[in-house]
Amino acid sequence: MTALNLDRLFNPRTIAMIGASATPGKWGNIILLNILKGNFKGRIFPVNPKAEKILGYPCYASVQDIPETIDMALITTPSQSILPLIDACGEKQIPFLVVVTSNFSETGDAGAKLEKEMIARAATYGIRIVGPNTMGIYSAESELHALMPMLMPLRGSVSMFSQSGNVGVQMMDYGQKEGVGFEKFVSSGNEGDLNNVDYLKYFANDKNTRVILGYIEGVDPGTGFLPTVRSISKSKPIVMFKGGRTEVGSRAAASHTGSLAGTREINRAAFRQAGIMEVQCSLELIDCAKAFANYPIPKGNRVGIITRGGGWGVITADSCEEAGLVVPPLPDDMIRRIDRILPDYWNRGNPVDLVATVADDPMPEILTMLAEWDGVDAVIALGAGFRSFNFEYSSDVTGPPELIETMRFMKSLFDNTSNAPDKILQLIADLVKKTGKPIISVSTGSQYSHKEFTERYKIVSFPTPERAVKVLKIMCEYHQIRQSR
Repeated sequence: MTALNLDRLFNPRTIAMIGASATPGKWGNIILLNILKGNFKGRIFPVNPKAEKILGYPCYASVQDIPETIDMALITTPSQSILPLIDACGEKQIPFLVVVTSNFSETGDAGAKLEKEMIARAATYGIRIVGPNTMGIYSAESELHALMPMLMPLRGSVSMFSQSGNVGVQMMDYGQKEGVGFEKFVSSGNEGDLNNVDYLKYFANDKNTRVILGYIEGVDPGTGFLPTVRSISKSKPIVMFKGGRTEVGSRAAASHTGSLAGTREINRAAFRQAGIMEVQCSLELIDCAKAFANYPIPKGNRVGIITRGGGWGVITADSCEEAGLVVPPLPDDMIRRIDRILPDYWNRGNPVDLVATVADDPMPEILTMLAEWDGVDAVIALGAGFRSFNFEYSSDVTGPPELIETMRFMKSLFDNTSNAPDKILQLIADLVKKTGKPIISVSTGSQYSHKEFTERYKIVSFPTPERAVKVLKIMCEYHQIRQSR
């Protein structure tokens, strides 16, 4: 699979900011400020014929006045200025342009005509274009934050292209809250020149990218999209969220990025055959990214469930069954081992219900049994990060000595178990490494943030079992895809 070398785009040594502005709130100011405050490793050259300095940096009247070779230029000036700028960048031999400017094919026939003329003129100079109508690019390797929003993503192993800039940057914002880090991102915009296939191929060959995400509204059959993703999915998971699935959405896509969205049924079938993991809502996109970036792929669809409360176990078992995951019964020897740990009234099945035991927490020992059992390929641990409710009482409470002594004992008991969740979360991380199985925590009642679960313990956690099951189902589907290649 031949890929364009986009290194000078994503990891430039020099950038020209055409349309740089000293006026706060203008895109030429905001994007420049983002680049500077993001500690970009290269050098930035503002271009504006009406200014001598912007944000303390010398300003150039034209890119041709810049005394150095330029790897990439960002353009934020109005669309009517674009053709002369293409000529100026061509004469400067700038290989890549990121055209933030809108008012092209997304606005109708006149804009589409200008977009085609821009691309054709750029091609005569060998220039490749991101956009137009893009919200910019991001690269962790070069600390490049060439984005419209004031966003500083977490660094990680996820790379993404998005035909909607807003959707894409929102995914990076979700990532900050969920502990999902990004390596590269591009808002592909109208894809007048460089398109999703170009980015997919580049991400496939990028050593720092482990998971590929995409938000897509339309696919041009002539780009070779499906053969490309079919090839990539052998080695890296591609998780896609498709916009324009309905007739109303298709019309919105046409006016948004000029995309032809296609029919829902055709797209789903094609995605499935190509090995794309398609999700049905935006939140699932970041959920899958977190799981694929941090966990091994399950080798089958058998799931062990452990829960501190029976109701959550029932809900999780139902979700697994409805998703096509198998919840196998426990073997007799494991039941006998657990009989020695839990009260006589435990359920003796999978899900394993810990029957709300408070003292001498049995979860670590039973979770280890479940994870090491060769009868399951993954585990869902409900309440693994749960901290027991504090036992507080007022010193003004009066009563018999037996009452006061019991209250003191209970406070001591709960205080002594306050660090138990930390030990269990670390145990999950250790078991994932030892067994090679994904162990997903469902943090019902936890005081931890999900970012903390991922960053501190390198484990995957969700607030509800339904989200955990959806992700696990998609991971199992990816295993089947790799097995069939």
